[in-house]
Amino acid sequence: MKFNIYIDESGEAGIAKVRSTSSGGASPYFVMAGVVCQPTAEVLAKNAFRDAKDRIGKKSWKHATELGHSQKVFLARELNRLPVRFFTVVSNKATLGDYKIDINGNAHKFYNKCAQYLLENICTYLAPHVESDDDLAVYFEKMNHDYDAMRRFLGKVKSKPIYPQSKSLSILNPFGISTLKKGESEMLEISDFVAHAVFQCSNSTEANFNIPEPRYFVELSSRFAGDENGCPIGSGIKFIHDIGMMRFEPAIEKMFSDARVQPPRIG
Repeated sequence: MKFNIYIDESGEAGIAKVRSTSSGGASPYFVMAGVVCQPTAEVLAKNAFRDAKDRIGKKSWKHATELGHSQKVFLARELNRLPVRFFTVVSNKATLGDYKIDINGNAHKFYNKCAQYLLENICTYLAPHVESDDDLAVYFEKMNHDYDAMRRFLGKVKSKPIYPQSKSLSILNPFGISTLKKGESEMLEISDFVAHAVFQCSNSTEANFNIPEPRYFVELSSRFAGDENGCPIGSGIKFIHDIGMMRFEPAIEKMFSDARVQPPRIG
């Protein structure tokens, strides 16, 4: 079977200087999200997404942050009906430890590592349905990033996997990864929203009165990939390296731990 994978992010990848209550910098959390679908299902997903945009009265936007709360809740509900699967990787930069030192605070290397984790989970999930690396088409949002370096990095991980989970990249052709500009694909708008929904579960700033917003995730959560028991953590949701390291508010951590998704199947 053939699958298309669209990847976007929420938060900034910068790790050298991270925002705190006393100083500015990049976001404390970084979220990368992927939307996976078969080509025929993508047509249905795009049509449904266009209908949803018509309903909220906003046909285009660059980021989900441009939408109001009620618009986001409605859109999340509609996305939960799409014939797609969602995947995400979440990092709390405060827990990077020695890794941050090892890469000298390089935001591009951090971004590439998150991409590795995300693609490993996606490939593990799709492996039973994929015959060759020609079956996967991967698209990242084009931004100020060295994608050639990312392709080389993923190629190295694929050719010489150190960890068992990296063997899943055997069905991926890293050098076939493409980029799309914002606005070139509605599927990237969906992945942007999924990343935003997860990011808001950890986003605590003066602008939102230090109150994270889990509602968007809750509304679309059942379309995340999960294991045979319907648990998304470890399959559709990867916390680097576990949920305890996220240091979520207790209610948010419980929400993720208790989340259940539709049984594993394609579509």
